[in-house]
Amino acid sequence: MDIRRELPEDAALPMAERSAAEANLPKSEQVCRRIKHLIMHHVLKPGQKIPEDELAGMLQTSRTPVREALRKLSGEGLVTIYPKRYAEVTYFTPEMVRSLGAVRMSQDVLSGRLAIYHGSDADFAGLRQLAEAGETAAAAGDLYGRITADRDFHLRITELGQNELLLRYQREVYLRIHLLQLQYVSLEDDVASRAACHSALVDALCRRDEAAYTRAICRRCQEMYGLDPQIVSLYTR
Repeated sequence: MDIRRELPEDAALPMAERSAAEANLPKSEQVCRRIKHLIMHHVLKPGQKIPEDELAGMLQTSRTPVREALRKLSGEGLVTIYPKRYAEVTYFTPEMVRSLGAVRMSQDVLSGRLAIYHGSDADFAGLRQLAEAGETAAAAGDLYGRITADRDFHLRITELGQNELLLRYQREVYLRIHLLQLQYVSLEDDVASRAACHSALVDALCRRDEAAYTRAICRRCQEMYGLDPQIVSLYTR
């Protein structure tokens, strides 16, 4: 495997050539950022073994920072480590997909309710621009841009809720969702369904309609993650 052939622009610069701000970070953190970049841009793909030696050589560092970075990424759910064997980019089984979907549904519902309490009409109007950015990226065939815009849309709703702890958890969940969408692109390949969901969410927020917001989130999560209807009904009944 030659990682360099598939690298996005600027991803393979040696550590010495990175930005001054990044150069001041611990070596393991610098390596962690580079590996995460490769995963998020689908260069290192779900289920793929991570070539420690090749990464160390490409980044002009030893294997120790690479291994430290992989341990951190394992804690974020992006890497699965098999002790004394190898590490691979996390591959989501159907059970893992449903578990992630249930957590996303729960946190998205809470995010929306807090946003309704704290947000303004101007805040909610700004969400439409984020939704449009995702559709623009999708139309241009920009998978990374589309997934990132979708994540920004949902995290912005959480930000409007003004709860830092929930925002931290949402960022962790949406990192995994980003990776999951790279594994199963068809999960959000339906442009019309995605656009309709975003529109319904913004409309519900503008009306301060918690029930409509919750129904839209639950319907979307049930479609995407194959959630048990009884679990979904915990939020919609």
